[in-house]
Amino acid sequence: MAPTLQEILERIEKGNIKNVRFEFLDYNGIARSKTIPARHCKELFNNGILFPVVPFATNCQFDTIFESDLFKKYLFSDVAMFADLSTFAVLPWVKNTARVFVTGRTHPASGVDIMLDPRAILQRQIEELSSRGLSIFSAYELEFWVVHKDSMKPVTDDVNYFATLRLAEYQQLFDRITESLFEAGVDINCMNTEYDKGQFEITMKPGFGVRGPDNAATIRTGIKEMAAQEEYLASFMTKPFEDRSATAAHLNHSLWSVDGKTSKMGDSTRPHGLSEVAEYWIAGILAHAPAVSFLMSPTLNCLHRFHPGTLAPFNATWGIDNRSCAIRVKLAGSDGVYLENRMGSSGCNPYIGLAATIAAGMDGIDRKLTVPPPQPTARITEGEDGYVLLPSDMESALDALKSDDVISKAVGADMMNALELIRRSEEKHVSEGSKYEDYRKLYFKYL
Repeated sequence: MAPTLQEILERIEKGNIKNVRFEFLDYNGIARSKTIPARHCKELFNNGILFPVVPFATNCQFDTIFESDLFKKYLFSDVAMFADLSTFAVLPWVKNTARVFVTGRTHPASGVDIMLDPRAILQRQIEELSSRGLSIFSAYELEFWVVHKDSMKPVTDDVNYFATLRLAEYQQLFDRITESLFEAGVDINCMNTEYDKGQFEITMKPGFGVRGPDNAATIRTGIKEMAAQEEYLASFMTKPFEDRSATAAHLNHSLWSVDGKTSKMGDSTRPHGLSEVAEYWIAGILAHAPAVSFLMSPTLNCLHRFHPGTLAPFNATWGIDNRSCAIRVKLAGSDGVYLENRMGSSGCNPYIGLAATIAAGMDGIDRKLTVPPPQPTARITEGEDGYVLLPSDMESALDALKSDDVISKAVGADMMNALELIRRSEEKHVSEGSKYEDYRKLYFKYL
């Protein structure tokens, strides 16, 4: 249950909170905010806060995309964004500071609703899902890099997945991360070292509706801030080093009744233990997988993650506990069935990733799409005949998105146009001979 305004104001006073961040994520997944002295927050909680539209028409280095439809329509005018009081959290890693997420739907100059903000885009998809008698329960698995700030050298210098001693070397940092995030309202499920040098993974308990991506947004910014305070750089850039692995953002999710009491995923009487609705949902995601995969892996750098012979998905397949598929089904009794959408890269915007997944799944339900046969658990999928390949270059990714009416409608024309031009602007900064160095300059610091 969301706290009341009075309860929030009492927390601010009793907790000696001096400042409150009003924060949102842009299309790149970068946290942007205004820090407001606590004495002014009541007015802004009631009336909203104005942000310029322009952050939604910029790349990761804040180069403004003047030719975008979004900028041409709104120029440097403001969007009114309103605090979601349920997201109010004290940030233990920032002295006397709290944060609240804001959502924007109104353009004050024209008085019309606009679909710009990724959180608002997701909320509309959640509303559509609710109209079908369903809710979504989700959590991301987030992989990331930690390097020494001065040298950019990874903090671990070997490859040894899950090795206890690799994590133990930096136990103080990771204890601080998990404890601080819990105090900020995010229940961390697990921390572990990932496969490659300086590569780690953090998972969280799931939440209903927009809570899952909110948690992911809190984790990403929190880890980056706490690492910086310890003289490290943490990054959710997908593939900063050519000869090393990529990092993912797998989206675990399941469908429930609107009241969140009844799972709609499992049916032990049916093949594969999945309900009819769950099969329609999987079929929908697979039908729209090329477009969904781009929105979940949207940077120039993310697309280098998709190639055969790895545990990153390469085509639109699904399987029971098969990590090489786009959709991995996890079975733990009829109420414990959930799906892992493995198309996400760590450089994604968590709100857009879930919004695209919902839109695709709903289309599967609406059209009662037939799910293809699952891939065997013990098989690494590659380029099997009859399965659609996921885009691995920018041109095919953009073509897939623009040709998919369902996904295009879900995210809106303004975001579609801005996202394409953002990526086009970044291509100008990348040379073939220095590609990964250029990628790091574009993405490593802020993603």
